[in-house]
Amino acid sequence: MLSRTRFLAFGDSITAGEVTAPLGLGGGPRNASLVVLPSASYPSQLLSQLQARHASQASSIVMTNSGRSGETLLEGRERFPGELAASQAEVVLLMEGVSGLPVAGPDISTDVMREMVRQATGRSVRVFIGSMVPTIEGRSRSQRPAELVTYNMRLRQMAGEENAVFVDLYSALLPEASSVIGVDGLHPTEVGYKRIADIFFASIQTHLVK
Repeated sequence: MLSRTRFLAFGDSITAGEVTAPLGLGGGPRNASLVVLPSASYPSQLLSQLQARHASQASSIVMTNSGRSGETLLEGRERFPGELAASQAEVVLLMEGVSGLPVAGPDISTDVMREMVRQATGRSVRVFIGSMVPTIEGRSRSQRPAELVTYNMRLRQMAGEENAVFVDLYSALLPEASSVIGVDGLHPTEVGYKRIADIFFASIQTHLVK
């Protein structure tokens, strides 16, 4: 049985469920457009998994998807308190920072994430911090792998210091990056979002099932 049932998934386009060249729409690396597919997003798929596994609680399990495309971490910091209060969440799934990471850098980005974690834990909300996902180099929105790795290391350390759960998406998805990361080198494919949901689900089963 889940000890907490009200979830807030907060983040940028990767939480919103943005894909490049989604199935059936065609497109290639040079002309792929970005489309938000809410049903493909990891929060939507995670909700289905939680309701199926915990059928007796299904009607009380709530998942608010508060992903916003193109949002930087600094913008997310301003938006977070209102979304947290409005959702009445007991659990926050926090994954943000890849937009603007080359400008803010891993250290400042981690400090901002720490602020958000503390806002949540100050309300007795359990926090799961999702790492950044892998990138595929040489594509239109590719990130610097070394910067992603450094940011993930900082997030892992901060999670331990703040009594949050670190969810290592990067290591889990890296071996299959070619199939779970889209043609832009940044956004997951629909298969990738399913894998992210799987990984969050496993972590929730470990930490929230009594």
